[in-house]
Amino acid sequence: MSQSPSDNLKPWLRLPWDGFVVHYHEIGLKGGNRRPFTRRLQQNLTNALRPFKAVVEDLFDRLFVRVPSEVLGEALKAAAQVFGVAYTALVRLLPRSLEAMQEAARETYQALATNGQTVAVRVRRVDKTFPMTSREVEQLVGRQLVATTGASVNLDAPDILLTFRIYADSVYLLGPKVPGVGGLPVGVSGRVLALLSGGIDSPVAAWLMMRRGCLVDFVHFHAFPNAEEALVDKVPKLVETLVVPQGVSARLFLVPYHTFQLALLMSKVPPSLELVLFRRFMVRVAHRLAQEHNYQAIVTGDNLGQVASQTLENLRALDDASALPIFRPLIAWDKQEILAFAQRIGTYALSLQPYKDCCSLIARHPQTKAKLEAVHRAEKQLPLEQLIERTLSEVVVKTIHTEPLEKDATQKSAKEMNTIHSEIGNGGEGSG
Repeated sequence: MSQSPSDNLKPWLRLPWDGFVVHYHEIGLKGGNRRPFTRRLQQNLTNALRPFKAVVEDLFDRLFVRVPSEVLGEALKAAAQVFGVAYTALVRLLPRSLEAMQEAARETYQALATNGQTVAVRVRRVDKTFPMTSREVEQLVGRQLVATTGASVNLDAPDILLTFRIYADSVYLLGPKVPGVGGLPVGVSGRVLALLSGGIDSPVAAWLMMRRGCLVDFVHFHAFPNAEEALVDKVPKLVETLVVPQGVSARLFLVPYHTFQLALLMSKVPPSLELVLFRRFMVRVAHRLAQEHNYQAIVTGDNLGQVASQTLENLRALDDASALPIFRPLIAWDKQEILAFAQRIGTYALSLQPYKDCCSLIARHPQTKAKLEAVHRAEKQLPLEQLIERTLSEVVVKTIHTEPLEKDATQKSAKEMNTIHSEIGNGGEGSG
């Protein structure tokens, strides 16, 4: 069985380190536009690593993080979960000299090696003014290491890899890489509003949009008599799981379902169209919130064909209810892929907790290929504008902070929402 990155790190963490480096990949392709992306990544890392008392420095082609030694390992792995990070690695700062690298190689190998483990030296000369080439440094450090320790060399698959990078101001001795989640830092790609249910799919869809750099706020339709009951349930915890590791905050719009439910009960709407009409209603409410708060798109966890009602006809009926684009990151995924991904990002267990999803309260045998003409006729039997206004007047907002609050005093009615302009947002979906 292969070792995990955490297992590989344990012996390295016993050595003295000055901090760790954060490297990015996709951001590096932005050329002259790189600076806004790195600034945002630095800000998100600073916020995400605040519990570790981290100091994050932007060094143009990398970021350097200093934290207390006792939390170094935890901080290293937490940083790797921030969107925009390609990998993190422990760093020991050395003087720019061959002797310093030779001594550090010997000390590190002797501290790590057990039972004659093999070794290799890798050098990258980032600063080309250094008087020797990378290859020359590798050979000189490696020969000295073998001479002083008797180490066996394996250039293809060494047990211990000693990596050096030569910069203009110092030399880095690097520890093992901890793979990052990649993508773009949250906040560089605009703002979207995601419909978040109590299910598995919608948190994954929101995570994927965040990974593309979107600030995502969430709207959730609940069946509780009041929003206070929804606030203690799993939905706020799902939002917290998504946004807190990213160093951002999110607004969760809690929208009551009962107003629309009563209207349906009193109408003569065909039962087979109730689910399509409810989902269109959710999209309409999300669209109004998006207009009021300057979101640029709506996000759902919809998937083509995963359940009988998720047909192209029904998805088109949802698109018809919004002038904003509706993004569906999971449209072509199968269920097993989504389940595996939810486990990977930490939302799966929460999503499995029992919950009364509004969509499950609607007709058990919904229309699978709703025709827009029939949908429009059915909607005319409902006082849609009145229902939307009434529902919006009962919306409650919770702000999910990067440092979770024990008591949240940020609940606001819909009438107060237009005063909230400075909060950072994040996303979810209403079915799935």
